[in-house]
Amino acid sequence: MLFLWALAFVLILQEQDPLAAGDPVSMVPGSSERGSWCNEHMIHERLDIIEEKVIKTVEHLESEVKSLLNIISETTMNIPTVPGTPLIDVFDDTS
Repeated sequence: MLFLWALAFVLILQEQDPLAAGDPVSMVPGSSERGSWCNEHMIHERLDIIEEKVIKTVEHLESEVKSLLNIISETTMNIPTVPGTPLIDVFDDTS
């Protein structure tokens, strides 16, 4: 599930391209070698930034899921049962 969230986040980032406007690639005429290396370097920098954002997002989502699971667990433990009501084991296959 976390993988799907991370994948969705990466796809959203690719659609918006937040670094394109703030970091234009300028090529000096006659320097194709430098331009190729520079473009590759910038791509790696952008990928590093995206990777960092994805890792932070996944960590945040993990903490949110753990928090929600704890809330659900606490809520189900605190549900009062009516006296005389039989308890049902949902994991029991013998029914």
